[in-house]
Amino acid sequence: MEAFILNIFTFPTIFYSGLLVLVILYWFSAVAGIVDIDSADADIDADTSTNALGSWLSKFKLDGIPLTITLSLIVLFSWVLCFLAVHFFYPLLPETWVQIMMGAWALVISPVIAALMVSPLVQPLKPLFKKQQVTSNTDLVGHYAIVRSGKVTATFGEAEFQDGGAGLIIKIRADEPNQIRRDDQVALLSYDAASSTYQVRGSK
Repeated sequence: MEAFILNIFTFPTIFYSGLLVLVILYWFSAVAGIVDIDSADADIDADTSTNALGSWLSKFKLDGIPLTITLSLIVLFSWVLCFLAVHFFYPLLPETWVQIMMGAWALVISPVIAALMVSPLVQPLKPLFKKQQVTSNTDLVGHYAIVRSGKVTATFGEAEFQDGGAGLIIKIRADEPNQIRRDDQVALLSYDAASSTYQVRGSK
């Protein structure tokens, strides 16, 4: 146990240990409904669609998978790779400066190796994330959806609409105060094209 703790706080593992903590906090927030996953992915996609990160992910065929999932897995695998490097190779290196040089190399190369490992694992999941097309967003108005977020407010909320396929994840808003919670059924009252959100009310 002592060796494990020492390894996770040793360079370069400590760098990915910090990122891994952020990843874990993010997913806890997502499960609790504090973070809107689809909104986060949409924001990241907009920022990375034309930049170096988006191009880098495409080279490893990681496009088409939500970036929150892709980056979380890359951080996890990079952490494991650095941990193993520190655990098995550092004891073989007599000089501290040699360990630092190897650590710097591992820090840079581990995301590349991690991406190569993650890519074949997530390829079978791509069909699950293909957005189902509908004739119009307004076609959903008048139907019902199931709340996915922990709460629904005037500025936050997420629901799933069963379209007979994989299901559609939509952003929803509701007047406050309300008692709408996760797994509640809500009626889709209207669609706001400007914010790409549906105004809802509880079906109870």
